[in-house]
Amino acid sequence: MFLGAIVFGAGGFYFVLRQAAMDDAEQQARLILSSAMGIRAYTNVHIAPDLAHLPADQFHEEAVPSFAAQTVFRSVTSGDRAYSYREPTLNPTAVNDRASPFEFELIRRFQDDPAESEITGTTNSGDQRVFYLARPIKITDANCLTCHDTPQRAPAAMLAKYGPNNGFGWHLNEIVGAQVLTVPVTQQFRSTIQLVALLAAGLAAIFAIAYFALSAALQTTVITPLDALSAAADSASRTASVSAPLPLSGVREIRRLSEAIQRLRVSLAKALAQLGQNGPRDSK
Repeated sequence: MFLGAIVFGAGGFYFVLRQAAMDDAEQQARLILSSAMGIRAYTNVHIAPDLAHLPADQFHEEAVPSFAAQTVFRSVTSGDRAYSYREPTLNPTAVNDRASPFEFELIRRFQDDPAESEITGTTNSGDQRVFYLARPIKITDANCLTCHDTPQRAPAAMLAKYGPNNGFGWHLNEIVGAQVLTVPVTQQFRSTIQLVALLAAGLAAIFAIAYFALSAALQTTVITPLDALSAAADSASRTASVSAPLPLSGVREIRRLSEAIQRLRVSLAKALAQLGQNGPRDSK
């Protein structure tokens, strides 16, 4: 029972702490993703219109909302790879935005189920475990097709920078990529395991103390008196002597039983003594 309590107690505690770590990581991821969306909106409303007045022979990446959001995020995280924010696509304009195999599967899931608006979970990133939050990138603004429809419609400055072979052929209402944010959970999981180990050790210590205390109490109050009582009962069955000691300690029930057996022994001894004094009578 003690061992089962340790296993189920530690297992339940681990599940609760792990779920708490996942909830905390998800909350953190949503907050960061909201910040990225805010940067995108700010770039689209305040930066892009001003840069549109500059000479058309230059392409300014700062006017692209996804570029601004990813650049700011990399600056904030200071190169920690466990924290990442990417907007990979299957056919990106910039090669660095090409989807990895893991991101490719996420995009395919969004394409296979257009009603899917968000995917969360955990995965390995290098030597760390990370929580990921992914949302689909769907072309809902026809203005986006200016740069991604055909090379002929794309700005000349963009073609000069990225070439005519990538990032084209997109269509309105098509899911072309995903916003993928990751935050590390390795340390949280390690802390969970450490806390569970401490809990299991504490429970084991408490159960060990309880076990030895209970064993000592049973030995003193039950087992030892019962052994003495058994020996006295065996002696009473073999002799009429009432001198064999009976236990006077132990739990109340054993003491009462000892007293009852002692009275029975005395009564039996008196009966046998009286029978011996009278002796057998001859019948006439």
